Amino acid sequence: MKEIMLPYVLICWILVKTGVVRWTLRNAVIIIGIGIALALALFTAHRFWSPADLTDSTTVKAPHAVLSPLVGQEVEHVYVSHNQKVNKGDLIYTLRTEDTESQLESLAAQKKASQAEILALTYKIDNDRKHLVRLEKLDDFAQDSQRDDLRTSIESTQAQIASVNAQILNIDAQIATAKWQNERREIRAPFDGQLSITNIVNGTRIGNMHLYDTNKKFVEMRIADQTYSGIEVGQFAEFYVDAYPGEIFRGRVHSLTTGTGEAQVSVLNGSQHVRRHVGNNMGSHGRTIIIEFDEPEGYNIPIGATGSGWVSAKKPHPMLGFMDIIGGATVRLKSYKSYLSAL
Repeated sequence: MKEIMLPYVLICWILVKTGVVRWTLRNAVIIIGIGIALALALFTAHRFWSPADLTDSTTVKAPHAVLSPLVGQEVEHVYVSHNQKVNKGDLIYTLRTEDTESQLESLAAQKKASQAEILALTYKIDNDRKHLVRLEKLDDFAQDSQRDDLRTSIESTQAQIASVNAQILNIDAQIATAKWQNERREIRAPFDGQLSITNIVNGTRIGNMHLYDTNKKFVEMRIADQTYSGIEVGQFAEFYVDAYPGEIFRGRVHSLTTGTGEAQVSVLNGSQHVRRHVGNNMGSHGRTIIIEFDEPEGYNIPIGATGSGWVSAKKPHPMLGFMDIIGGATVRLKSYKSYLSAL
């Protein structure tokens, strides 16, 4: 806000130095009074109707995916480098598969053994049925107990075949799970985006990588608590970032952040210490809002870039719409200041 007062101070200084206005007690009171009134008007408009981020903490952010958190799995090869842009389906890194391959071989061997067992049991049933037919042909020359024993043996063998078939189905399920895990050894990009720092190398058994969705960039901007009631979804907003000093980008209010860090409570049982509660809230926190924007063609606003922004908040009367000049001027002066600082 002080940047807007600089032109007024400069104009008054030029008027006094050139002799257009004489520096008398009366004129000094008038100049200073107008300056104080202007500062109060600027403060009121900034605080309630045209809020601007005076902390220069407006930040460009983007949602990101955590690619395969590793615990105990060894990275076989990394195929990307720092800050690389990738397309959906591109290979990021692979994991070693010795354990999975051994598991697949073991399951395949178990399935073959079960199939061989079914074959043996089938032959046994065939032999028992042939023997049973021969005994039935003997009629009274064969004992009923022998025929009953064969029937019982056939039924028991059929039950064993059913049990082995169930085991094969279980093995098939384990094989499908192992193959799915084996396919997951290839970590691929789930969407178009950009990586940050490549913080894993071949051989590591713990770590992960973050892939930012550059198509869903947004801006998080701080506002004062007093401005909260005047912010609505869809309101016009502007911001600048130090990565593009001197340039202004436009957007719309997407939403208001409701749950901040101060709203979190411990998941452990027990009451919070009063001194911790007071200590966490001694400073002026404010709130944050989310601004959505379309990145202009030819620009690549970096994720994490900081700057300042303003929002055209709700006003008591439409005639106060001219107050938006204050927010727009504040952000533009800050942008020009950033440009001069970059020289």
